[in-house]
Amino acid sequence: MIIFLYSLSDLSVTILFSTMIALIFAAAPFLRMWLMGQISEIHSEIARTTMTTVTGFTGAVLAFSLVQAQGNLRSVEKTVAAEALQLNQMDRLVESFGDKAASIRNAIHAYAVSVVTQEWPKLSEHSRSPQTDDLFRALSQEVLALQPTPGRDTVIFSDLIKSLDQLAESRQDLVSASDLGLPPIFWEVIMFLTLLLVAFCAFLETERALYLGGLGAGLGLLIALVFIFDQPFLGNVSVTPDPIVRMLHVTSTRLG
Repeated sequence: MIIFLYSLSDLSVTILFSTMIALIFAAAPFLRMWLMGQISEIHSEIARTTMTTVTGFTGAVLAFSLVQAQGNLRSVEKTVAAEALQLNQMDRLVESFGDKAASIRNAIHAYAVSVVTQEWPKLSEHSRSPQTDDLFRALSQEVLALQPTPGRDTVIFSDLIKSLDQLAESRQDLVSASDLGLPPIFWEVIMFLTLLLVAFCAFLETERALYLGGLGAGLGLLIALVFIFDQPFLGNVSVTPDPIVRMLHVTSTRLG
């Protein structure tokens, strides 16, 4: 179900959430009327007062959740940009070794292509690509097998090892980020608060159905926003491998 929702456009998700919650809010008083009949004005006043407080709590939780989800997305984007920068830096360093390091440049290119074409679809499934793991292992072995001559090449080799270590960290961070998202307790609290609002809606007059529908639509919009930003590798608002694609274009141009 989650995968299906993320396969929809952001506009479709927004319309779906806002419409569904608006209808539930608007229908609640009619359902109460059918089950329980009329209620006293005192109970309606209590429900209105409590709804105001709960609505404030719900808005605060949704705002905090949205900030958290956006922060997670930006964090992953920085990780992808860092990996692209490290690959580009490694390619530049290897270029200084000349023809004897040509196999390493090919390994860098093959690894980057694999990240884009093989591993990226896996990240949306909360997994990793064994082929990309093998290519990264091959790249590491190629770098470690390099035998620099004393002097300038030794300094470059040291920088290359450092870049390789940083690349390994970025790769692990990226794979770990495939499980990134709001903790389940956030969604549980949002659901519980929404159900509370529905319960209090039921104790309002049926004449307020239009007002309740508007409140539900607004709440649905906020929930849709949080949902859209929640998963970094799913949906239209998600992290893309564009920095690595651009790096591949630059290194291909450099290879000439």
